[in-house]
Amino acid sequence: MRSADLYTSAAHIRDAFDDLQAAWLAASEQWNDGVSRAFCQNHLEPLGPTVKLALDSMTRMGVLVTHMHAECEQ
Repeated sequence: MRSADLYTSAAHIRDAFDDLQAAWLAASEQWNDGVSRAFCQNHLEPLGPTVKLALDSMTRMGVLVTHMHAECEQ
């Protein structure tokens, strides 16, 4: 796997998460009750740290893959 593939995939995940947050913001303007707050707390809020961890890991893997390719080409 090329490192560019990891960076592209990470960008897609970041964009999708940004889209999800924007959609939730729009939905929460109309849907603001106990059920919506529970949904946000139980499902959406835990995604932030998980997505950040995944993106950080993908970035580190991209660096490693780039380094590995450079070493293999020598």
